[in-house]
Amino acid sequence: MSENAQIQLYSASWCPDCTRAIRFLDDLDVVYEKVDISQDPAAAELLETTTGKKGIPFLVIDDQWIRAYTPGGGPFPAEEILSALGIENGSSK
Repeated sequence: MSENAQIQLYSASWCPDCTRAIRFLDDLDVVYEKVDISQDPAAAELLETTTGKKGIPFLVIDDQWIRAYTPGGGPFPAEEILSALGIENGSSK
């Protein structure tokens, strides 16, 4: 992952999948900005317009949007997130 990568997590305080994504990122010591769509209607609109989805959490790494949940309550997409962050097997590339 680039040292200058800008990372945002689109989430909401009431969202259990978001809590899991936050814990996952924090455990990796990833620096990111939380964007709470329940407090920022423009952010919620941007999320839906850009991704075509209303579901959260979503990560934005530089300009790439990555779903940080699995629809229907599937397993947490840890590998996809690690790959998007440029982390392999828990260590930076």
